[in-house]
Parts: sequence; C-alpha cells; structure tokens
Amino acid sequence: MENRHGLLVDACLTLANGHAERMAALHMIEPRADRPTVIALGADKGYDAEDFVNKLRSMNVTPHVAQNTSGRSSAIDGRTTRHGGCRQPAHP
Repeated sequence: MENRHGLLVDACLTLANGHAERMAALHMIEPRADRPTVIALGADKGYDAEDFVNKLRSMNVTPHVAQNTSGRSSAIDGRTTRHGGCRQPAHP
C-alpha cells in the first residue's frame, strides 16, 4: 500500500505462519528497490526480525518497522527509532 495516497501497489496471498508474510514482503518490494531514490517499507512489529530488516537494508530499502519491545531482542535500532514518526503514542 502506498502511504501518501492509499493506493494498492501489490498483493500476495500467503499462509499466516510468521515467516511467509516477511518472504512475501521481500518478494513484492524487490522489483521496486533498485531505484535512485530511497524507498521505505512500513510494517508492524511482527516484521521486526533481524533477517528481514537486514535484507531490506541490503536492498537499499529503509525499514519503517514497529519495534518489538516484548522482551526479545529487536532488529530495529537507532537508525529507525530516532525519527519522531516511529514513536508509539502513550496509552492513557
């Protein structure tokens, strides 16, 4: 989904097994990654996996992935969390 205008860019049907979704995302972003301008991929904390984040970075894609802070290590570091748009709102 393209964020600015909400346009559908690509879609893929996978099994919901925790890995297929990330593989599908890489497959869908790969043809768009070889561009002169930097592109970003936004995703929820289920995509905060070291292999996924490293593969995005190797493809020159900026990962805008929510940081998983539920007790396991996160692949999202200061390169992403330093931006204001990455911060999660406080719960009342």
